[in-house]
Amino acid sequence: MQAISLKKIRPLKDRYNALMQRGRKPTKEAPLFGKQLAHFRKKRGLTQYEFAELLGITRNLVLHYERSCSNPNMEFVLKAAKVLDVSVDELFGLKPEKARRGPPPKVKQLAERISSLPKNKQAVVLEMIESYVERAS
Repeated sequence: MQAISLKKIRPLKDRYNALMQRGRKPTKEAPLFGKQLAHFRKKRGLTQYEFAELLGITRNLVLHYERSCSNPNMEFVLKAAKVLDVSVDELFGLKPEKARRGPPPKVKQLAERISSLPKNKQAVVLEMIESYVERAS
């Protein structure tokens, strides 16, 4: 009998799991604040875990605010607005979302990480990125 490599199984498993819903389906619709919070979190390219870490709370609390909390406390609202770089009015849906300029959040995060590297390593990374961009064009 031939052994199956985990390298062959893992990509299939990851693709399969990516399509699966995690957890139970919500039984009721999320409040407007929760919808707005999830919208801006996803727009910034953050998972619930990453967002929770930035706020210094648990992922379950983020889930609570996104799915069922219709009356969030002011401390959370202010922290979330700061982390997501939006106004409190935008977060509550009182004002339309501002058109933002600049690179997408993931690109911005990556640029910050690259800029913190030593100069010689920055040059290597930039050379690799330039070659990939050139191939993609």
